Amino acid sequence: MSTMLNAARERRRSSEDSAARENAAARAAEQGPSANEIAQANIDFQARKASGPSNGMFEIVSKGPRISQYLFYGWTRDARNKSRRTITVDAGLNGDMDKAIVDSMIAIIRQNVTGDFTFDSQRLGRVVTLSARVQDNAGLQAFLLREFFG
Repeated sequence: MSTMLNAARERRRSSEDSAARENAAARAAEQGPSANEIAQANIDFQARKASGPSNGMFEIVSKGPRISQYLFYGWTRDARNKSRRTITVDAGLNGDMDKAIVDSMIAIIRQNVTGDFTFDSQRLGRVVTLSARVQDNAGLQAFLLREFFG
């Protein structure tokens, strides 16, 4: 009789243990990812975001016959890494100021981009894909001249 009682107790204990394990698994599934999993996902997301391409905006603040200035607001996809630079352009005596400004802008673009990039054209009212490759310089230069100087 005691053997039967002990066997029944053992079966009941094992079923309670398996039920407890199932309940713990269900609670863990309801709670979502662990704190470590969330932290690692955030780290991975920030790394992907920061390693993305740089962006920037140009604003011409003064334009003279020989000397001009424009601002470059540059940033990466990480909002903490942004900068504002004032660039002075000297076209030289009887130089083409529009072309000098655009060539300076292209040099800044090429510091950050080597291939295709997107450009938000205010003139066209849409985003266009341009090439920063050296062999495509004439097309990029012509586009930026139209964009900034009509």
